[in-house]
Amino acid sequence: MRSSRSILAGQLLIGLLLCSLIALAGRLVYINAADSTRLLARADRQQRSVVPLRHRRGLIVDCQGRVIAGTMLHKSVFADPKVIADKESAADTVSRILGVSSNEIVPDLLAAGDRRFFVIRRGVSEEHARAIEGAGIYGLGVFDEPYRTYPMNTLAAALIGFVAPDGVGVSGIEYQCEPWLRGENGIKTLIRDARRKAFWLADGGYRPPRDGFHVVLTLDAEIQANVERQLMAAVEKYQAQSGVAVVMHPKSGAILAMANVPSFDPNHYQDYGANRYRNRTITDPYEPGSTFKPFIAAAALAEGVVRWDEVIHCENGQWTDGIRVLHDHHPYGALRFDEVMIKSSNVGMAKVGKRLGNRKLYDYVKAFGFGSKSGIDLIGEDPGIVLPFARWGPFTTTSIPIGQELAATPLQMARAFCALANGGRLVQPYLIRAVMTPDGRLVSDFSNPPPAGQAVPENVAVEMRDKVLSAVVEVGTGQQSKLDGYRVFGKTGTAQIARKGGGGYEKDAYVSSFIAGAPATDPELVVLVAVYRPKKSIGYYGGTVAAPVVREILKHALAYLQVPPDKNPATLTSAAFSNFADVPQD
Repeated sequence: MRSSRSILAGQLLIGLLLCSLIALAGRLVYINAADSTRLLARADRQQRSVVPLRHRRGLIVDCQGRVIAGTMLHKSVFADPKVIADKESAADTVSRILGVSSNEIVPDLLAAGDRRFFVIRRGVSEEHARAIEGAGIYGLGVFDEPYRTYPMNTLAAALIGFVAPDGVGVSGIEYQCEPWLRGENGIKTLIRDARRKAFWLADGGYRPPRDGFHVVLTLDAEIQANVERQLMAAVEKYQAQSGVAVVMHPKSGAILAMANVPSFDPNHYQDYGANRYRNRTITDPYEPGSTFKPFIAAAALAEGVVRWDEVIHCENGQWTDGIRVLHDHHPYGALRFDEVMIKSSNVGMAKVGKRLGNRKLYDYVKAFGFGSKSGIDLIGEDPGIVLPFARWGPFTTTSIPIGQELAATPLQMARAFCALANGGRLVQPYLIRAVMTPDGRLVSDFSNPPPAGQAVPENVAVEMRDKVLSAVVEVGTGQQSKLDGYRVFGKTGTAQIARKGGGGYEKDAYVSSFIAGAPATDPELVVLVAVYRPKKSIGYYGGTVAAPVVREILKHALAYLQVPPDKNPATLTSAAFSNFADVPQD
């Protein structure tokens, strides 16, 4: 009896085992047929991990190859939250080492989701990096990460811009040239064991990073640094709000310096207000005042409505035209046209404007590039303000010749003045000279773009430069820009600042400017300096505030570039200019 019971129990046990095996086999068949894709993918995720290999952002260098924006490596802390057993404990350890609150670490670890790699802290010290590695927390580590650095600190900061912590350009050249500067990250795919230790590199699991291209500028860091020093000194001396400067090569349009004061340090851009980031040489148009007069004088000569030796009555400093009353800084009577320019008579220029008429005034204003973007390779350029011709009226006829009822950016002013320096050609300004691969191969060459057209005939531009603008410096309002050995030509301006929304001008608010070139016999440099809102009680005339800054910029740059002096720098000793003792400020 017992034997039969034992046999029955054994058979039952065998049957159960067979049923279990059949069920397991069925389950395996089901898994293999219906769920294999999902499970294989899960296993692959558990066994493989993809480690990003960071690229290095391309350099931004000046025309001599000096690094203005570069890339270096620093230690950063990363985490793989999936394999961290105790996230709160790990966060406490990291926060204690780094000296921060654990509340700054825990949320990142808990909210990581399916991410297998993310950065907890960037730019930790070597000491902190060693301490984190020594903590031995599985799923937590340190790696070398590229970061952007600006070795020249504040130099050309508004122009160069900066990048965000994730390495993406935010402003300036960094933003403008993002497609070139940004490289491509590589990857390394590792096979890991059950304890997440790497033991094999997956087949085809390595793609090296591609570093970004280098951007070569026309900017010269040596000239730029001196421009910023001189400009800052003037802003501080005259307790001004700000200042800008542009240095151009008048024949090619290359920008050698583009300065904004006050500046900021892109290494610590978070410490400054967004207003500092703006490149005001291209974004902020202003009424140019008397610095605009040479362009209208050149237009009048080109159209033959006036001669250099023609005498114009300047009404003893006050002239009524319709319902408008125009004033001069000094009560002039009869002046030759060249004297009108040298003494900067508003009345004389207004009368010339009436001879030209609005149609020709408009055409020449546009021919010199005003009211349109210059086409420089920078985002954010303002076209300035030139009203549509249909809106020009009688006031416009006498306003435009004295630099009112329109607005121009500092770059537009410098560009137009280059046309008077180079024989009448309107150059295409440019700042990006070339793009290079990391190993030095040329990707793109942007140097020497073709000119944008002829603003005025060559003979008119040469006469304006040699007969009038040189005299402005020798015996006129720009005498504080004189240089030994070089003949400087230029024009001063002291423009009132218009009220926002119209309705006249602000009281005691000026833009003091001076624009000049040298050497007159073969111009190699054009410099514009504009100082905004200098304190009137200290000094506010363009010839006082801005001309000395231009002199120092020219003096340094001409020597640095080894530009030969003028062959005959004395000039202008004729009796024709013997009566300029009473030249006023402007």
